[in-house]
Amino acid sequence: MARKNKITDDEKAEKYQRNRTKKMKDSTADWQQLQKTAPVYLSNLAKKMYYSILPALQKSDVVKQPDLAVVVALCMQGDILRQAYEDIKKHGIQQAIYKSPISPTGEVGEPEFQGYKKNPAVTTLSDATAKIKQLSSELGLTPQSRATLLNVTDDQDKGDPMAEIAKLIGGKS
Repeated sequence: MARKNKITDDEKAEKYQRNRTKKMKDSTADWQQLQKTAPVYLSNLAKKMYYSILPALQKSDVVKQPDLAVVVALCMQGDILRQAYEDIKKHGIQQAIYKSPISPTGEVGEPEFQGYKKNPAVTTLSDATAKIKQLSSELGLTPQSRATLLNVTDDQDKGDPMAEIAKLIGGKS
């Protein structure tokens, strides 16, 4: 699998990387900045996530309005992850299966334990986690991707958008 292109202005980086970054920034300079308001159709949690990552995305000067769908997908996945986790807390990671035997005459007997099945929310949680990781990386919101998007934050920025998302997903909203 090929490496992702590095976006950097660092003078220590390869010249072709700096040139590609400059070309990308120049070609998108007139693009509209990411909108300041969350789309109305998002849930309350997804809107909170949108507002928590918006400052970092605007500061990066790389994520623009055409990237809104990716930002919205990240926020939606955070909401899905939270819902799946709440379901797991309520119902557990697996559920007992019972089957009522039916006699040849049609009489229904006492339910008999058949074993366990995985709560479908476990798969949903796993899928949402993977998608959040992938979308966060695409937007420069993971430590690894921030290392390649050197203009995302400056030294004075003390906010950590992913920490804010973690708080929201973790139930501290």
